[in-house]
Amino acid sequence: MRKGKDLGFNSDIAEKWVLVIDDLEGMRSQLRMSLSSAGFAKLHVVSSIKDALERMTSNRYDVILCDYALGDGTDGQQFLEYLRTNDLITRNTIFVMITAEQGYKKVVAASECAPDDYVLKPFTAAEFNTRLEKLLERQEYFSVIDKATDTKNWGRVIVECDKKLEYKDKYFVDLCKIKCSALMRVNRAQDAANLYTEILQMRPIGWAKLGLARALLQLNKTDEAKKLAQEIMAESPQFMAAYDFLGKILASSGDKHAALDVLQKAREVSPGTMSRVRELSNLAVSAGKPEMAEEVMSQALQKHKYSPVRQANDYAVLSKALVNQGKTTEALTVVTDAQKTFKDDHSVIVLSAIESVTHKAAGNSEKAATALAKAMSFGDLNKLPASTVISLADACFASGKEADATNLLRHAIQNNQDDAAIRSRVHDVLIFAGKDPDEANEIIETSTREVIQLNNDGVRKAEAGQLEEAIELLCKAADRLPNNSQIVGNAALVIALDLVRNGNNPDKLRRCMYYREGFIKKAPNHPKIAQIDAQLKQLK
Repeated sequence: MRKGKDLGFNSDIAEKWVLVIDDLEGMRSQLRMSLSSAGFAKLHVVSSIKDALERMTSNRYDVILCDYALGDGTDGQQFLEYLRTNDLITRNTIFVMITAEQGYKKVVAASECAPDDYVLKPFTAAEFNTRLEKLLERQEYFSVIDKATDTKNWGRVIVECDKKLEYKDKYFVDLCKIKCSALMRVNRAQDAANLYTEILQMRPIGWAKLGLARALLQLNKTDEAKKLAQEIMAESPQFMAAYDFLGKILASSGDKHAALDVLQKAREVSPGTMSRVRELSNLAVSAGKPEMAEEVMSQALQKHKYSPVRQANDYAVLSKALVNQGKTTEALTVVTDAQKTFKDDHSVIVLSAIESVTHKAAGNSEKAATALAKAMSFGDLNKLPASTVISLADACFASGKEADATNLLRHAIQNNQDDAAIRSRVHDVLIFAGKDPDEANEIIETSTREVIQLNNDGVRKAEAGQLEEAIELLCKAADRLPNNSQIVGNAALVIALDLVRNGNNPDKLRRCMYYREGFIKKAPNHPKIAQIDAQLKQLK
């Protein structure tokens, strides 16, 4: 790579942090030289994803340059999707893929999570700098919108997009895409559908067609959404997001085998990311095809053997698939190996739960009880992810603790009241435990009615002026169900009402702000936030 001149775009590049990830020492040195000559002063250069993640725990990067073929089982595209899925980089972070593979264009075309740009090797420093200059210009243009996106302030995103859309500049289509996504986030599916339709009238773009399908689904036009997804798959067989979307529609409608066929077809076209592997494996287990789950997950874990994209849940799913085939010895080996790597509380719970299930299936009730006791003793139930709570319930059912299992599943439903995926998983566990469909549905519906009734009781007490009783009821519920945004939001509101009526109280104010913060994290654009703030502004 020959030395090039400094970037012409004035974007304070000396102050921007850059992370370079490449497993080849020669390329790392060349990129360091090129970036330094261009004016970048704050550089970190690493050779692996593991080292990159360690750097990212203490540094926020403005630019990430990543080689596609990293040589550790996880490629740069999968790493990018891992970062974006887990919110480990901001939307304003520039991510550039560097690759020698001519076929990468097809890879990025198939992915909904594309890098900001990619550069084919070999390239000159001048070519590289020209690309960076354009990306830095774009970074500055979208900075306000990207910050609003990172904070999930979708209303602000829409407003800022509208300001720029008036000019119809070179970023017009990008702005439309961002605005459509924000509209979907605030449940303005019809507005999003209208804008997606306008974009498609200008040019046939895959993401716009899929976006329209998602909007139609949100509008309960499932058949139309399904038809659009099928059209995309026929027109662009490499567009993986369409397979994932159709698979979820089919699975949520109860047609798990059709969903499996779609996801398997996607896997044949492109091996895909761990997120698709997880979706396919979990679906295969629940559809009674454990051998498929074993094949898919074991291949993925072997490929990503030394990669940080693995999770304890992946090993739990593989173990479950093996147990369901009667392969308990192999399942215990998988769990034992995973326990050597994953030591955090969440992982300990998940792996101890599946260990209990495996021991029980192998006929060792004493070891099953010990593992289950260990799983139940870790962590605060109210703060555990729903998937972990459901895993605990599955282990309780396996050990004959039906009451404990049912209570855990009720908690998962009530803490995630509007999450259809959680309801589906709870239903699967109940069916696997031997409940008939009507009984499983009744447990789910009863759990939902209970939490709705609890919330309504609190609201009625507040409306009747019984604020202390409302506060006690709703706050107790909010502490038990911190992921239920409706209850948490109402808890904050009734405390705010009490503060206005009965005077400022430091302890109550702190509690109100605590619930308000939790509510904003779950529903940043909910109109109730304005109601809470209107009350708080009245305090002297």
